[in-house]
Amino acid sequence: MVHPGTRAGGVVDADTFRPPRALGVIVGGAFTVWAAFIALVAGVLAGGAAVEPTTFLAWVVVALFAGVALLFGWWTLGVARLAYQIDDDALRIRWAGGEVVVPVVDIQRVVPGRTVGEESVTGLNWWGCHIGRGVASSLGPTLFFATHNRPEDNVFVVTPGRTYGLTVPDQVAFAEACSRRLIVGFEPGEPQRSEPQGFSLLPLWRDGDVWFVFSLVLVGLGVLGGYLFTQYPDLPALVQIDFPKSTGIVRVGERSELLRIGAVGGGIVAVNLALGFILHARERAAGLWLLASAALIQAVLLGAAIVAFERA
Repeated sequence: MVHPGTRAGGVVDADTFRPPRALGVIVGGAFTVWAAFIALVAGVLAGGAAVEPTTFLAWVVVALFAGVALLFGWWTLGVARLAYQIDDDALRIRWAGGEVVVPVVDIQRVVPGRTVGEESVTGLNWWGCHIGRGVASSLGPTLFFATHNRPEDNVFVVTPGRTYGLTVPDQVAFAEACSRRLIVGFEPGEPQRSEPQGFSLLPLWRDGDVWFVFSLVLVGLGVLGGYLFTQYPDLPALVQIDFPKSTGIVRVGERSELLRIGAVGGGIVAVNLALGFILHARERAAGLWLLASAALIQAVLLGAAIVAFERA
């Protein structure tokens, strides 16, 4: 805990309380390393394997577990920075990429966990990390930002609309910090809210259209890759390459040349996603068009691959 000072005029500086985080960080970090290790092993195996369906499945495993590693890494970072700060205006709960702001005038009472009874949490739930919606038996629906090992490790901040479950080692000091602010903060406050910070301020995180188009891009890339990896083993070593046929030029080359279609598709996805996400912050429509064009190009390349493989 960071103890407060007093400024001129009797205004009390902010108090900062930090829950025990070591166990949550260790467990979350272990999940992160485990997922990253599986992605790495699958990537090494896929990188040296022949182009066949099982290799495509290995690349799918790489993508899935790399995503899991990123998620657990982000959540673990959230546990590491979890803190509760109280100033004259609000209780601020720092979690992951933002803050939950609870005006002090909304705080009705602070209840120690030993008096609450049974608790349940739905959300992020592992040893040393309990983040999400839940229920405290005597208080009803509760938002947990806790790292508790036992229910009595928690303290509950009761407000008119909801209750917050927090893990505070020095519950007496926390209750005193809240009561001091209740005397100071008698004016009507702003509504309770969540405020993004840093990287989380980017509007794309809250734009459902972006994630819908992004999912289409990933599906398109997966279908294109799946088609190439399943059809490639049936091709002869040397193939006839006459796409587009209107040129009248027919060339015989190695079948590996047809894999360039997949390389082009992957490159376009990488470039368009990067540019689309960057541009979205300044011009939403342009960013969405870049992302959507990546999905359309995947469909065009899939058609080109089907035609090229049938004529090979």
